[in-house]
Amino acid sequence: MKIGGLLLCFAGMALLCAMDAVAKGLGAHLNAFQIGFVRYGGAAVWLVLYVALARQSWPKLGNWRRHVLRGLLMVVTACLFFYGVTHLPLAIATALAMSAPIYVSLFGIVFFKERPSPVLAIAIVLGIIGSAVMVIGGDASGATDITGWIAGLLAPITYAAAIVLLKHHADDDSAVALTLSTAAVAALVLVPLALPGFPAPVDQMWWQLPLIGFFGACGFVLLTTGLRTTPASSFAIVDYASLLWAAAFGFVFFAEVPQLRFWIGGALIVAGCALGMVATSRAARVTEPQTPAAS
Repeated sequence: MKIGGLLLCFAGMALLCAMDAVAKGLGAHLNAFQIGFVRYGGAAVWLVLYVALARQSWPKLGNWRRHVLRGLLMVVTACLFFYGVTHLPLAIATALAMSAPIYVSLFGIVFFKERPSPVLAIAIVLGIIGSAVMVIGGDASGATDITGWIAGLLAPITYAAAIVLLKHHADDDSAVALTLSTAAVAALVLVPLALPGFPAPVDQMWWQLPLIGFFGACGFVLLTTGLRTTPASSFAIVDYASLLWAAAFGFVFFAEVPQLRFWIGGALIVAGCALGMVATSRAARVTEPQTPAAS
């Protein structure tokens, strides 16, 4: 496995966390269905422009069943997560999503017959412990809405299924075409749920509406590209790093200050990320073909 694929996943996750911050800002004006529609509809528009101008390949119509399946999973995941993120602090909502790597690793082992190395297993455990510390010790002010907690707990299950499915479909189309097809299907599914009662944009919404689609499109393209060479079980390390991005965006844009235990958990996650990078680097060296010595 190439380290470049893992780095692309890290970059994609950073942009997706920025998208979540924009979604939280939009939560003051839009419901979860409307935020999901803006996110996927905006991403589809940006990607259509890119494909047309760069003369990239369009999604293959023959794979429409797979496009629909990915789109439906993303709709469910987005609605659950966007509802949770607008009813919980950003870092807390992201911390709840950290159970997703458990399901991703499980699905990867069951469906792709992946066997994570002992070092990678230790890295995943560090990430789980760090996530648990942050959930237990995070600032829960404003996080008393039980429906927000339920949505936040359910979202990672469908998200993990979508990630594993995306990896399974990664060779169907280019990363851009896969992202475009998923976004287009999700936006179409959300139309009847989002348009009724859609409010007229206020001043602060004019720049947020196109930005959420742009971050979502770019982040998902990078993530899809990286997943081509990243085992599903290794994706756990990437997902843990999103907690640090969420804490930073929550502090800068929403004045959310996590407690000390959040940073202790963050240190464990950083250690897990570093260990995971070492494990993937060793795996890459082991799997590289050896050049025969000259006789």
